[in-house]
Amino acid sequence: MRWERTYTLEEIDQVVTALKAWGAGQSRWLLYGPMGAGKTTLVRHWIGIQVQSPTFTYINAYGDGIYHIDLYRFSETDYARWEAVYEILERAEKVFVEWPEKLPWPVPRPYVEVRIDVLGSLKRHLTAQVIEADYQLGVPPPHTPL
Repeated sequence: MRWERTYTLEEIDQVVTALKAWGAGQSRWLLYGPMGAGKTTLVRHWIGIQVQSPTFTYINAYGDGIYHIDLYRFSETDYARWEAVYEILERAEKVFVEWPEKLPWPVPRPYVEVRIDVLGSLKRHLTAQVIEADYQLGVPPPHTPL
């Protein structure tokens, strides 16, 4: 399942409304894009004005099981923080993760990959794709000998 849109910042509210409808029921949203692409802006328009970049706090909780995580400054050896991130990924009602390429282990499926490409100072192209769980793809479970 895939969704795409090219937009300007003035259109972000309509883009987020359409993306919410498309991805209804999805809890894990992985946000890819270069610095300044608009990952935090997307989350702010999704959740509300109270959203601040979690670059220095790492993890922001907004109540009702909603989290916003920024992995940009995470260290590979920061085991306690990684455990907290994966616990949130498993249990959160909704979680947005910036810089997910830094995750050391696979993300529990299903999840949504959101890629934001910069097309100029005011224009972006967003592509979203649901990465299904293996059982949703019709992949049989591995055979376990008795």
